[in-house]
Amino acid sequence: MITSMSRNSLYGKMEEKDYYNPPASFANCPGIVRVTRDLPPAHYLFQINSFSLLAEEESIEKYESGLFEAGGYKWKLLLYPKGNKNRNGNGCISLYLQIAETETLPLGWQINVNFKFFVFDQIRDKYLTIEDAGAVKRFHQMKTEWGFDQLLLLECFNDASNGYLVDDSCTFGAEVFVIEQKANWECLSMIKQPDNNTISFKIENFSTLDQKYYESPPQTIAGLKWYMLILPILFYVQYDFMKLPS
Repeated sequence: MITSMSRNSLYGKMEEKDYYNPPASFANCPGIVRVTRDLPPAHYLFQINSFSLLAEEESIEKYESGLFEAGGYKWKLLLYPKGNKNRNGNGCISLYLQIAETETLPLGWQINVNFKFFVFDQIRDKYLTIEDAGAVKRFHQMKTEWGFDQLLLLECFNDASNGYLVDDSCTFGAEVFVIEQKANWECLSMIKQPDNNTISFKIENFSTLDQKYYESPPQTIAGLKWYMLILPILFYVQYDFMKLPS
């Protein structure tokens, strides 16, 4: 099930990348990437012993992991050992990331996240990673969980030769990267030739002005730049005879 596909030179070193060869039923899941790697997940791992007992327990539809922190927020994993039947997860392992303790977040909160899930291959000592390639998921009050309805086929997962379930034990994990909204931004305003050669300058809360004067943005009339100066008591129009470049 694991095939070595390529060796790429990275800063003079050889880096091996292994790609998971998914069953045919997963071929129609565009954008879902399954890759193996040696490095464990950066944020969370949880091991399940006696997985068969968990899967056979009729009263347990899903398992909620303990809380873990990533990006300054609290999270947990929701595992459906028999698949989430409400989301076409029959015959599969379903796994979701849910944000926790939302009652402590400010009103109107939203968090943009890039995340991936892990399943440990105990035979090859590697981690299968599953992610929606390049996708950023937005968590908010009306959408507190994201994940995969068909993480792995149960037939594939239960086959001990694949290494995911060995001696009735398995390990799942997650990496969660919060994208901070700190990007620089700018605003471009285009100045249009004023109608009827007039200049307009709107000032809010005039009675609270505390500067000696206020200057309007320049406006062009008859090839000249004009602007308006407003004083608390008096105002006048001043013009600049410098013509605009042709």
